[in-house]
Amino acid sequence: MEIGELKSKCSFLKDIWSVYDMFIQNVYGSEYNEILISCDRGLLFQNPNMNEYKNMCKQLSRNMLLLASNSNYGGSNFSKYCDILYIWMYYEIKKKMLSNSTIEKIFQNSDKMITTKLHKTSCSYFSFNEKLQEPENLIKLRIFEHNTSTFQNILNNISNPNNCSCLKYVYDCINTYNNMNNRFCATDDHENITYKDTCGILKNFKTSYSKFFRNVNGVIYELPLLSDTTNAAHTPTVIDAPSCLSIRQKVELNFSGDDQSSGSKQISISTALSTMVGIPPFLALIYKFTSVGTWFRTTNRKVTDVFKNVDEEIEKKIYPPRHENATINSAQERYNVAYEQI
Repeated sequence: MEIGELKSKCSFLKDIWSVYDMFIQNVYGSEYNEILISCDRGLLFQNPNMNEYKNMCKQLSRNMLLLASNSNYGGSNFSKYCDILYIWMYYEIKKKMLSNSTIEKIFQNSDKMITTKLHKTSCSYFSFNEKLQEPENLIKLRIFEHNTSTFQNILNNISNPNNCSCLKYVYDCINTYNNMNNRFCATDDHENITYKDTCGILKNFKTSYSKFFRNVNGVIYELPLLSDTTNAAHTPTVIDAPSCLSIRQKVELNFSGDDQSSGSKQISISTALSTMVGIPPFLALIYKFTSVGTWFRTTNRKVTDVFKNVDEEIEKKIYPPRHENATINSAQERYNVAYEQI
């Protein structure tokens, strides 16, 4: 996967790609020119055919200085932006067919200059070009690992225009993890020197995904657990991302279902009230207080729940509230009703 395709797949991660674009800018006119000229004088580049390495030295040193001296890239996000530096290094080395060992020496020299002379914190050395299986797939997983909060915020907002591409990227990562973990890290024997670093990145992805899984809205998405994606023979199962249309329809159905449920409760109560209002007061009292009412409620359990919620409403309909100064009518009708003992 080339860098252009990767940027297209997760174009919604604008902050990291703005840093990447800054890394590929020309070094001429840089504020660090006085430092960068050391790349022209270094003994490492005395060979006349080393111009490509001199240019790489200047770019790499400049980019490391940008991260070290800018507070916007520090704190908890420092490792995320260092990873963008490593991704840039990977594609530069691949495109220009540079020596990993020479690039490591350039990196170490720049790191020493930043930490000892400028007293800044520098990115530690790391290379996707060494000791890793399928580095471009691992780059994809590392991008997810360092940006889980962004993925979470986008997915939890169903109306976000990046929702679809974000969901597809997550499922792509899930399938990549399952496939690579099965081939390189499924048994203890796999985690030897050859696959150790690869399995380390896969483990970190699993940890990040587990936290991400718990924080994504489960009503909207039914994301798979990584442990659910292999069968008994440890063969990875490819999982397709659900269509955005089906997810939006599900959300709309849930909302309309809530509205209908609320409306049906109102209808049930209203129907019960309108039915009971037409019953003479003595029958309502029989229903509420006597053994006849108890028997009726017991043998008609389907309607019991409705009536349990409307007892007070019935009383209000039968006995409207009186004003404090109202006179009790002593001529009220009397009914001979046998009450249950309470």
